[in-house]
Amino acid sequence: MLSALPRLSPPLLLTLLLSLSAGAAPPRKAPRFPEREPDAARVERVLQSLSLREKVGQLLLAYPQVGKETPVEVGGVLFVGGTLRKLDAARERIHSSRERARVPPFFAVDIEGGGFNRLQRHASLKTLPSARELAAMEDAEVETWGGRVGKAMLDVGLNMNLAPVFDVASSGHMFRNGRAFSGDPALVQRKATAFARGLARAGVAAIGKHFPGYGDLDADSDHVRALADWSQERVRQEASAFRAADRFLGGVMMSNIVYTKFGPAPAILEPSLVALAHEGGGIAVTDDVAIAALAEHLGTAREEVVRRAFLAGNDLILTTEPPDWSGGLDYFGILTTLAQSDPKHLEQLDAAVRRVLRLKDRMGLLDGWTE
Repeated sequence: MLSALPRLSPPLLLTLLLSLSAGAAPPRKAPRFPEREPDAARVERVLQSLSLREKVGQLLLAYPQVGKETPVEVGGVLFVGGTLRKLDAARERIHSSRERARVPPFFAVDIEGGGFNRLQRHASLKTLPSARELAAMEDAEVETWGGRVGKAMLDVGLNMNLAPVFDVASSGHMFRNGRAFSGDPALVQRKATAFARGLARAGVAAIGKHFPGYGDLDADSDHVRALADWSQERVRQEASAFRAADRFLGGVMMSNIVYTKFGPAPAILEPSLVALAHEGGGIAVTDDVAIAALAEHLGTAREEVVRRAFLAGNDLILTTEPPDWSGGLDYFGILTTLAQSDPKHLEQLDAAVRRVLRLKDRMGLLDGWTE
């Protein structure tokens, strides 16, 4: 299990106390995210200790489970809607989930700014500006707001923000709802990077979205089949907005848009686009696979969307369904059966879990790991 704080041996404790009493500087703190590098040996030890089911669980970022006493097996817990209406209740739920998890989970939320703010009830974030408003500020002020969001999140127990938005939009859906910083690629790079930098320096993993870019499309991909008939060069150009922030991002969230020059499926299901996301060094997170319209537009069963999301190379499969909800999909069963069907799938599973664990180790979540 994991202990929240390291235990010092009596000799080490005595040395520390003597050095402090003599006026010596305390031992330097270990670097934290984003400067911290993952401990490859520890990551491998954790990976090799996991059962097949536990590995599959690390790929799931899901709405809080129904059972409040059962083990937490998912790699991440997603807080949306009313789950953060009462902050004290959310703190307790996060604490309980952490205690019931063998591998510490991500606790994720999306806080972009303005009306897209799941922590409006937190005193420090009541006036959080929208991305459009942040774009008019100096980079340092945007970074300060990112840091303020990160500190408020950690106060509740959240450690992953599905933000900021790197979409470059001077018109269209992302422009109208104020979620895009700007239609100027250079400005988007600077402001989104500053916000991500503030989150990272507070100790929160930022997940940039919506990779490789929503652009100026009018369609809302949550409800309709959104097509971007862009050249491959333009797609890569839109994706370049994310690259400036790679150091401060834990990864990116894939979009549900179909980029026709890369294939007929949404980005979350296109291996070439997920591979492009991995070039940044972080994890690839799907947008919500529980959206009914996604399966409908593909003309397939919802189970197939989950299978294809894994086969495309995603590291976290996001769903707004509780993993143990009787009315939802059996995500564990779907992915376990798929992984067992081919040795190559088992290798792919290990590769994805390794990337997830590397990020968790950078965040300090695996400190003190014992089997």
